[in-house]
Amino acid sequence: MALFKRQRRTEDEVEIPTASMADIAFLLIIFFMTTSIFARDKGLKLVLPEKTQQVVKLTSKNLLKISINDQGEIFVGDQKVNTLDEMQTVVEQKLQENPKMVVLLKPHVHAPYHKMIEVFDRLKKMKVTRLALSVIKPEGGA
Repeated sequence: MALFKRQRRTEDEVEIPTASMADIAFLLIIFFMTTSIFARDKGLKLVLPEKTQQVVKLTSKNLLKISINDQGEIFVGDQKVNTLDEMQTVVEQKLQENPKMVVLLKPHVHAPYHKMIEVFDRLKKMKVTRLALSVIKPEGGA
């Protein structure tokens, strides 16, 4: 009977096959890309009127301007309001006085974004149907 010697491998000879690692990594990337859900920015949901050739002219008595300056302060007309509830009270009063009133929301381009959204959401809750959006550009054109 012949005895076989068992060969011992040294640490230098131990190898892990890595030829298919790139293929496996690529397949995992494809798998996770196809199974994940990409979040989209929702934006503001607005129902815009149909495009018409009719030109609507507004007078200052039918326009209620709500502006937000770059510090986030809210003004209804020229009157500064401290809270959204105070703004809501003033706007409701003006809309009762003139039901044909158009509300113009005019935030400064550097105003805090959440402030504009809070005011916009409050106007939507109040069921303001005549709403226009514009921006206040800083002086100097920057």
